[in-house]
Amino acid sequence: MATATVPAGVAALPRRRMLWPGVLTTLGVGSAVLTVWGSWGASRSEYYAAIALSMSRSWPNFLFGAMDPAGTVTLDKIPGSFWIPALFVKAFGFSTLAVVLPNALAAVAAVLLVAITARRLAGPVAGAVAGTVTATTPILVAVARSNQPEMFFVLTLALVAWAATRALQQASLAWLVLSGVFIAAAFQCYMLEAWAVWPALAAAYLCVDMPVRRRLAHLATAGLLSAALSVTWIVIVSLVPSGSRPYIGSTLHNSAWEMVFGYNGLGRFGAATADSAAYRSFTPPYSGSAGLLRLFHVQLAGQVAWLIPSALLAVVILIVLRVPARIWVFLGGWVVTFLAMFSVVAGMHQFYTAALAVPTGLVVGVAYAWARARRMLWPPVALVSVAVLTAIGIAVGYGGFSVPVALVQLVLAAASVVALGGAHRARRLSGPVVPALVIAALVLTPAAWSVVTMRHPSSVNPVAGGVSDSAGAAGADPIGPGPTSQQSIGGSRAPGAARPGGPQRATAIVRYVTAHTYGTRYLLAVFGAQTAASMIIASGGASILPIGGFNGGDPVPTLDAFIAMAEAGDVPYVLTSTGAGSGFFAPSSTTSTQIRDWVTAHCTEVTGDEPALTGLYRCGAP
Repeated sequence: MATATVPAGVAALPRRRMLWPGVLTTLGVGSAVLTVWGSWGASRSEYYAAIALSMSRSWPNFLFGAMDPAGTVTLDKIPGSFWIPALFVKAFGFSTLAVVLPNALAAVAAVLLVAITARRLAGPVAGAVAGTVTATTPILVAVARSNQPEMFFVLTLALVAWAATRALQQASLAWLVLSGVFIAAAFQCYMLEAWAVWPALAAAYLCVDMPVRRRLAHLATAGLLSAALSVTWIVIVSLVPSGSRPYIGSTLHNSAWEMVFGYNGLGRFGAATADSAAYRSFTPPYSGSAGLLRLFHVQLAGQVAWLIPSALLAVVILIVLRVPARIWVFLGGWVVTFLAMFSVVAGMHQFYTAALAVPTGLVVGVAYAWARARRMLWPPVALVSVAVLTAIGIAVGYGGFSVPVALVQLVLAAASVVALGGAHRARRLSGPVVPALVIAALVLTPAAWSVVTMRHPSSVNPVAGGVSDSAGAAGADPIGPGPTSQQSIGGSRAPGAARPGGPQRATAIVRYVTAHTYGTRYLLAVFGAQTAASMIIASGGASILPIGGFNGGDPVPTLDAFIAMAEAGDVPYVLTSTGAGSGFFAPSSTTSTQIRDWVTAHCTEVTGDEPALTGLYRCGAP
């Protein structure tokens, strides 16, 4: 049975029992300042806020991830990332804080788990470095201050790392199974992306000290259980008759399997895999084109790329230092797999890359601590040097406040190198001063981006550093010439980031239809869930029919079903003037078009002096 593995030198260092609690406290408070502070005034996505509100209305809505309170259609994902926010709304009532605070708290928990995991691998210094790198990853801070469904995925990845470390150190089936359980939990939050951890974990477990047959048996047991738990939600939904549950959003055939493995799986990789006849594809026009240097594109570099070269160097350092293979295979394989995944996917939001914060923090922290314990000078000097050169390169590409901050980081890097040299010559490696300098030299510029993010709420497409949250549409130039006017650092939110439909218009429409509607199944029907979201929130959770689902393209309801509802008086009002879609979709649903045409031909347009009511139709008797 393998035992816990830490650098031999760590045991020889003086024990400071109060140091580690202080490190954890500092990381927790610092992360909370970056993510929790001011979350009550954060900018929220109306679409995802409406989902949390709708899911809080009933347990079936909660289970299925209903987009609307009546449970007509689901969101376009497994709803795992929304279960905690929905519970917050149910317990404390709907507010921006209720839907954003869970993400912020998840970020703090993830940072602490990364630190605890790194400490187990290489001691307290590793924990301090790893936790700080994770906490100051700018895109993680940006998404933690929004209600986008990413942070619970990052938290479950941190739990995977924590359990996997014990599995690898102890060659333990129980801990390996728990790792697989956490991967399944991550699957409920972000689906197939969660399984990208398994190759590194499996390869690392094959390196533990145990007969090959037992290793393979353990992996088979944990892997099969993980896969079974991953698809549990899909199986449950599939077993429920379609008439007894919401339509599965963003699918052609009302199938949870199609939504997960088609729309959110093969559809993400573009023309190479997308088959529009079999499933709908989805490629957000952010983050530049797929390619080897994609993560250094102007739309992504400032968000996550600061420590990527250092992380790759850290993998090499672990190999050169002859760290046990199970450690460098796991951490290195995880980093490389995620880098490859984000480099080849056809299209993505910038905030998807927040998941890189976990393996990047771990590998950098562990590599530094192992080198420190071995009393080797070149690895920490190399890590700091690469980090500061990367920071300068990215800062020059963006301009603005980044350049002077990067120059300060350069000074800190020089100071840390001098301090490292002095400590190496004096053989005094146990104090906190040198690690503190090294940490500052590693993360100063991304930390500055994270701090700036606090003053620039970003909801539709969360990004860090004050970059416009609609920056990153296809066609932006790579780093070199610098950002465009809508990509300026510290800039204001671009017009394209406005909430769909506008909250004032939504309030006016809801007020009117509420005053003229009594006891109907739906208060109002609109085209697309983006428009419906504003109405759901403005009405405090009333039943709004989102014709066509997320992007207006779902065949729900069908034309015949809509006509039947309208003639029965279930849908008294229909808003036709606000287009469906979320900014990067071009609605082309035949069903939605047919319904719109039927409404304009058979219903009566509401007339009056209030411009907000333009395009509102009354179906049935006035």
